[in-house]
Amino acid sequence: MITFNVTGFLTDFTNGQSQIVVDAPAATVGEALESLWRRHVGLRDRVLNEQGILRQHVNIFLNDDNVRRQQLLETSLPANCEITILPAVSGGSA
Repeated sequence: MITFNVTGFLTDFTNGQSQIVVDAPAATVGEALESLWRRHVGLRDRVLNEQGILRQHVNIFLNDDNVRRQQLLETSLPANCEITILPAVSGGSA
């Protein structure tokens, strides 16, 4: 079982859901995301670019580890894990 945590404006593309549980077999983060895209088609283009690569200003965490420090979408999944999709936040003033 995979629990997705979707944060920020991305919940606009999940019908307001911030937590989505998917019970589908997946060996990698990319395969797990494919299951999520089937449920929430519009979310894909906000997370991945046209080449299917993780967008620069989006982070994906597998449990507590950023997949950018691992093998990105090819990162292997353990059983019963959490994947958090977190858009980067910037701005502010001095």
